[in-house]
Amino acid sequence: MNKISKLIEASCLLLKKPYLLNKVIDDDEIWRKKCEPWIETGKLPEVRFNALTDKKEFTVKPFAFMEGGSLPTDLALLKLLAGTFDACRYFEIGTWRGESVANVADVAAGCTTLNLPPKLMEEAGMPAEYIGQHAMFSQGLANVIHLEGDSSLFDFGGLNKKYDLIFIDGDHHYVSVKNDTVNVFKHLVHSNSIVVWHDYAWQPGNIRYQTLAAILDGVSQDMHHRLYAVRNTLCAIYFPRELPSSKASDVAIKDEAFEVNIRFA
Repeated sequence: MNKISKLIEASCLLLKKPYLLNKVIDDDEIWRKKCEPWIETGKLPEVRFNALTDKKEFTVKPFAFMEGGSLPTDLALLKLLAGTFDACRYFEIGTWRGESVANVADVAAGCTTLNLPPKLMEEAGMPAEYIGQHAMFSQGLANVIHLEGDSSLFDFGGLNKKYDLIFIDGDHHYVSVKNDTVNVFKHLVHSNSIVVWHDYAWQPGNIRYQTLAAILDGVSQDMHHRLYAVRNTLCAIYFPRELPSSKASDVAIKDEAFEVNIRFA
């Protein structure tokens, strides 16, 4: 089949099933090319855990081991970063089961988490079983404030507060991640704030380029040199100071193996 025939066939298919256009737009290769003007390798430089801490052990609790959640190393990273601040003030976009904010609440003075209200999730066609899982681990924690709202419409400036650690883990489409990033840097950060983005990678080392493109477009170019990926996690971070880093690689390193002890809570 020649190129013209393929184009005609593809056009007819899109007319019949226009939702397939989203598959084309969301193609990872297209987003990777969008990142190339900013990052020659197509990946952020990597930081290892031992560049962030001398600690050798972290307790991650709670952890559900269910679909759609974070890796244990993601949650350990948040706890580690929160622990670098005295009386850490933490803000996150995207509560989900409440695992991330519950873990950080163990070491932070105060936590705030923002999520869509149940009514909007219902209107979006989300099943009741899914909606009912939200904040299951964080409800009732004394140092956690639960806010409801659509982050694309939320008045972040109205909070009138700066936070030490911010976790962006809401809707992962380009427009949403970029919008959340712009609002966080405009309203919530101070000179020493750390910002963490979840799902920068599909799996550690396998970059989710739509998220990376949104980060690069949402963060001022003069701050791009402070963007890193944290090895062995799904996270990218903005760190206010230079960190020892290396070229990104998805090759396993023997001295980065972890010991995992599993105990029912």
